[in-house]
Amino acid sequence: MVAKSTPPQDADSAERSRGLMARARQLLTRGGRRLTRVTLVSTCLMLMMEVGGISAAHAATRVSAEVAGQLRTLQSRLDEGDYDAVGERAEREAKRQRGEVRALYLSLAASARARQGDQAQAARLYAEARRLPGVNASQAREWLRREAMLRLRAGERDSGIARLAEYLHGGSASADDLWLAVSLEANRGDWARAEDWLERASKASAPSGDRLKLAVSVYQQTGRHGAAVALVEQGLGESRDPQDWQRAVALYQRLNQNTRAASTWEAAWAAGIVSGSDAYQQRVDLQLAAGAPARAAELIEAGLSKSATPEGQPLLDDTPALRRQLAQAWTAARDVEHALKAWAAVSQQSQSLEDARQYAELANDWGRWETAQQALAAAGERGDDSARHWLLSGVVASQLEQFDPAREAFKKAQARGAEGADAWLKSVAQR
Repeated sequence: MVAKSTPPQDADSAERSRGLMARARQLLTRGGRRLTRVTLVSTCLMLMMEVGGISAAHAATRVSAEVAGQLRTLQSRLDEGDYDAVGERAEREAKRQRGEVRALYLSLAASARARQGDQAQAARLYAEARRLPGVNASQAREWLRREAMLRLRAGERDSGIARLAEYLHGGSASADDLWLAVSLEANRGDWARAEDWLERASKASAPSGDRLKLAVSVYQQTGRHGAAVALVEQGLGESRDPQDWQRAVALYQRLNQNTRAASTWEAAWAAGIVSGSDAYQQRVDLQLAAGAPARAAELIEAGLSKSATPEGQPLLDDTPALRRQLAQAWTAARDVEHALKAWAAVSQQSQSLEDARQYAELANDWGRWETAQQALAAAGERGDDSARHWLLSGVVASQLEQFDPAREAFKKAQARGAEGADAWLKSVAQR
């Protein structure tokens, strides 16, 4: 567009103009921070208002007073919500212009289309604007970022990620943008690329919260388990957020470091970071996973005690499932007395045939014949008529030198096809 002519200026005015033009060049070529707050459009308008009587802006902008006024008017209408009219007018004017001026109209049209919700069209307009000759490099970079974000919002994931990567590779970027790149690559399963961005993102902003979880996942997927553990432990430092500690425990479990998981949760409990029945039950479960069944059993018994809380209430509900877990824990610890006592309690509480059978089997294995007989009697009352039940009943009776009941039990076991019943029957036939 040809600039309008203006009257000649005096020496002072010309000197003032030259100074303002120098300032224009500085502002228009200055780094991204300034231009993220003041767009190229508003910068041009501001400079036109300052130079006033100059016939045209410096060659770096080539925006006439007429164009500047038109842009200012369109921007004002855009701010007032007249998106349709502004978008159409800006696109129409862009077709009549070239270079930087065309880019300004295209960016205004893009802003209007984005506010209308047409993210894809807005992205295309920004893409065209940033590629035009003469556009300031920092402004083109900002438009590249906007194009990337708009393509992502429009569902154009691959092209959006590509534009974002181009933007990030082009220079310094905010931590938010870097972490966005990590998340996008992780979401599409490109863990190697996600790790590349993670290295930069972590330097820009130390991960915490969801970002910490994301970073740990990336390191796990790329096989850097040591880095994942170090990251979690670093985050635990002064954290009193239960979720941070839960995340650490979950990570240790995934890495099969169950002892570490248990000790971490115990530390959180001792520090008062976690509390309540659920956290207490997790202490039990983690001790079992860590191969410390006796400690788990002790925790269950303490949790069932009425002195478990300052209010004199148990921390755990006394259910057959919990009693069964207690019995299994003592059994795994090979603590005969505690295990049999626990199985007696769970069998009585649940009235389950399976619990009575388990109680009888253990008592038999450990040579507690009278206890085994009581357990077998309970199982019989609950309907156990299996070959195994009668064979075990015969064995226990013979060990107690109750030979008549033993023979009857072995005969029933033999009739039900129990393996070894014949031999046992012969062994007590003459007794």
